[in-house]
Amino acid sequence: MPAMSKLSNAVAGAAAVIGGTAFLSLPQQQQAPQLRASSRLQEDLNQGPAGASAPSSSGASACALGLGFAGLAAAAGVSRRSAHGARASLVASKAYNAASEIGACDPLLFWDPIGFCEGGTKEDFDRRRAVELKHGRLCMFATIGMLWPDVFGKFDGYLSPSQGLKFSDVPSGIYAVTKVPLEGWLQILLVAGLIETQLFKDQSFGGPGFAKYGAEPGNFGTGYWGRRIKDPVERRLKLTTELNNGRLAMIATAGLLIQNGLTGQSPIEQWQSGHISPFNDGQGFFAVARRAGYDASKELGACPPLGYWDPFGMMAFQDKEKF
Repeated sequence: MPAMSKLSNAVAGAAAVIGGTAFLSLPQQQQAPQLRASSRLQEDLNQGPAGASAPSSSGASACALGLGFAGLAAAAGVSRRSAHGARASLVASKAYNAASEIGACDPLLFWDPIGFCEGGTKEDFDRRRAVELKHGRLCMFATIGMLWPDVFGKFDGYLSPSQGLKFSDVPSGIYAVTKVPLEGWLQILLVAGLIETQLFKDQSFGGPGFAKYGAEPGNFGTGYWGRRIKDPVERRLKLTTELNNGRLAMIATAGLLIQNGLTGQSPIEQWQSGHISPFNDGQGFFAVARRAGYDASKELGACPPLGYWDPFGMMAFQDKEKF
């Protein structure tokens, strides 16, 4: 329709110009001036209607030409406005409002401070939601894995018989990454890939243009503990709970790994040894050796649960007078 509108406007303008030229009269031959006023007056009287028609037709021609060019200018303006409107409507139709999606919860509601969803399409949102769900689910397992070996124990036997490496030799937490052989990591990645692609039939691989997210990202048809929830209110509540638990697990996993790396202990080992703070308590990355002459941990103020707490090491190299 915009193309037909442009064509009709252009045709109308061109027709006005052509119509204006049709009213142009042939130039009149200019007569020699008469010496007598009576002769000029007589000619004016004789040529009254004819002589008046020439200026009239010229004025009409000029008016028609002006209208024609005005029509062309209007057609050009309408074309520009229609093209701009078409582009604006095209951009508006591509943008997707994700404010009504699952995960917009109190108190922040729909929170997108970096603007990932501004101007994005439904496919862009589905890709990010699938990534968020996958990261959240992995971090929920990782949070359990940070606690499980120290609470319930480790497997018996050898992790790598050829290297004489037992499961009990692998430390808990992030330092286990350096102990597991490369062949072990390849087996873990292979099993994880088979679970995703064959058991869950996950097709969200390859990124934009290649991945398929389905009608609902993250839904692999397994249900809620094998049960299909038919009530839409209950189903939305369960999906929101899973999404929020995954978000919390991502933050918790990051905190556990950072503290594990600073203290050199797993979370359970930290709680058992009273190593609550990673700063200057004689253990971990920020540990500073105290001067042997004075121990301020016996002074008043060292109370449970932190005990003697000097996170900035202000008394690490000080004496009694400085204390």
